Amino acid sequence: MSTIWILVSDAARGRLFEASNTDSAWTEITCYTNSDLRGLPKLGGSGRTTPRTQESAGAARHIIEPHTSYRDKRTHAFAHTIVSDLLEANAHHRYDQLYLVASPQFLGVLREEIGDADAARVAGELANDLVSLSRDELRQHLHAAFPHVFRTKQARAIS
Repeated sequence: MSTIWILVSDAARGRLFEASNTDSAWTEITCYTNSDLRGLPKLGGSGRTTPRTQESAGAARHIIEPHTSYRDKRTHAFAHTIVSDLLEANAHHRYDQLYLVASPQFLGVLREEIGDADAARVAGELANDLVSLSRDELRQHLHAAFPHVFRTKQARAIS
């Protein structure tokens, strides 16, 4: 019997599910939130996120464009947190297969953080933003994407 983990995430939040086999019920084992991208108020500061510089001759001030935006930095930090947990769990053999379901842009960030997908036991990826769906709706989407792995619950015939 194999253990399957399903990560459903976007840049602001993530949900990690576990199934002991493809037919079993999913258990949500952890939830991740990226408070920096969830619109929570920030403590202190002027609210200005773009650095500025003073002109050497005169009173003009110019915006310095950062190489990486604040949002991108926070997105990569969030992905790093999730991937660190996944790789640690993989090292302790807590799952046999990992499925990644994320918005296309965040899936790319996850891929960068994971590096070697085979070493992390990534069995499949789905580039859709499904983090807000219910467990049953997620199961239906995964069944459509991976019908040989995820089966839908069979309806019992009423006699």
